[in-house]
Amino acid sequence: MSVDACAWLELQQGQMVSDLIELSNQNSGSGNLPGLLRVADWLEDWMDLRDTRFERIHLPPRRMVNDEGDELAFDAAPALRWDFQPKAERRVLLAIHYDTVFSPLSPFQECELISSDKLQGPGVADAKGGIVLLRYALKALTEFSLAHDCGWTVVLNPDEEIGSPSAAKLFQDIAPEFDFGLLFEPALPTGELVSERKGSGNFDIVVRGKAAHAGRDFEAGRNAVVKLCELLSSLAALNGLRPGVTINIGAVRGGSAVNIVPDTAVGRVNVRVNDSASGDWFVEHLEQAVLGVNQQPGFRCHRFGGLTSPPKPMTDAMRQVMLGIENAALASGQPPIRWKSTGGVCDGNKLAAAGLANIDTLGPIGDGLHSTSEWVQPSSLVQKA
Repeated sequence: MSVDACAWLELQQGQMVSDLIELSNQNSGSGNLPGLLRVADWLEDWMDLRDTRFERIHLPPRRMVNDEGDELAFDAAPALRWDFQPKAERRVLLAIHYDTVFSPLSPFQECELISSDKLQGPGVADAKGGIVLLRYALKALTEFSLAHDCGWTVVLNPDEEIGSPSAAKLFQDIAPEFDFGLLFEPALPTGELVSERKGSGNFDIVVRGKAAHAGRDFEAGRNAVVKLCELLSSLAALNGLRPGVTINIGAVRGGSAVNIVPDTAVGRVNVRVNDSASGDWFVEHLEQAVLGVNQQPGFRCHRFGGLTSPPKPMTDAMRQVMLGIENAALASGQPPIRWKSTGGVCDGNKLAAAGLANIDTLGPIGDGLHSTSEWVQPSSLVQKA
């Protein structure tokens, strides 16, 4: 560990916080394409990584089901990639997302320094703080010649908060290029890093029936809302039947005026699983439920989506990377690393499924994620860098 590099990083804390405020005050909600493009331009200029090759990677459109049950395509912002010594024998992937959960309509748009070591703002922990500390750590590596025998690649993607629908294929394709990965999602608020993760899947279920006048011709109608609710109730009843599986009915949309039998209803479901077999188990039950609706006269049912983030289990390769992280923390004078498994998912799940062992919570310490109380501990920016 270079004493000079660490001393240099200590001197950068004020600028790191200023940069984080400037970045977080720019809205880059996952659905805000103009905002994402502006932030991508800002990042390209600000990263300023010496001796790297930069590339903007065009991503395919993301497909989503709207509240009317129609599948639509939406343009994606680019992924940003910097390569340093790409022909080196040892190579590491450094990745994190630049989108947030906050839309331009959210009241939470600007940062506020709550105390000397607590900064509140949209995305300060998840995950713009990770971008800032990564950039300064890499500048220290190059300024003090600490990566002469290692190649690294930075990838920043625009869609992690919605499951990386456009970037998933990119991660799958590039995973074989690297020995291991480091991702800069925030550490847990008490400082632990994440070891294992559950898998997660998002599903949209569309039921179509037949509209009719609720007074004059009620019997001719086929109520899509009722049929969807029956299907969703059968899915919710699966909770507790298989260890580690949780099924959340997240949203239901359907109907308009109360004197019309509704002919369209859309349900959105999230499932969390410990292993791939449990994912298959849920999908089989879902398919049977969809088939059951389709066998009833006057109804049509379709499901969209899948298990987009496979489980991230403990493996021998993972243990090797964890040991390396533990040794690095001790060498830099940090407290011993503590590990914790979680039901949350991130792009680390996708990279692990593609065969790349990775640690995915090397970002700063913070909490309140996905809420208007999101905060980060500024001193942890330097510590983690």
